[in-house]
Amino acid sequence: MWYLLKTKPREEGRAVAHLENQNFTVYCPWIDKLDKAGKVKKEPLFPGYVFLNNERVEGINYTKVRSTRGVANFVRFGINHAQASDDLIERIKRQEALLCAEPKAKFKINQLVEFKEGPFKYLQGIYLNKSGDERCIILLSFLSKNQLISVHENLVKAI
Repeated sequence: MWYLLKTKPREEGRAVAHLENQNFTVYCPWIDKLDKAGKVKKEPLFPGYVFLNNERVEGINYTKVRSTRGVANFVRFGINHAQASDDLIERIKRQEALLCAEPKAKFKINQLVEFKEGPFKYLQGIYLNKSGDERCIILLSFLSKNQLISVHENLVKAI
């Protein structure tokens, strides 16, 4: 069985490293995400949480775990500590492997694109970068003037 631990904000990596230094078996699923610049960065699948295996340790010292850098506390439901089965952890690991498959950007930087619909339909522009999860910045040359516009990625297609 695995205990669920709450970490301090954005300190999942620190909590894992310090718990592993104390010979605990810890699991924190990570996924690859593209940032706005199109670079891959790792983020926790469950921000703020890590799993701690209780089978390798004879009687977990709860105070020692809670005082570990990066750890906020055990997740509890009343007086019972939240636990996850080995089967659930294995399923999460399989899902993590699927999610970590190389994320592919729809477009490459400086790629020529064409608007599929909307007021710019059939006009061509140059894809510059992402601007959020589903938006992108397009350089549109119109009437001898260059203009940067932010549009939904579904409005453009690669040429």
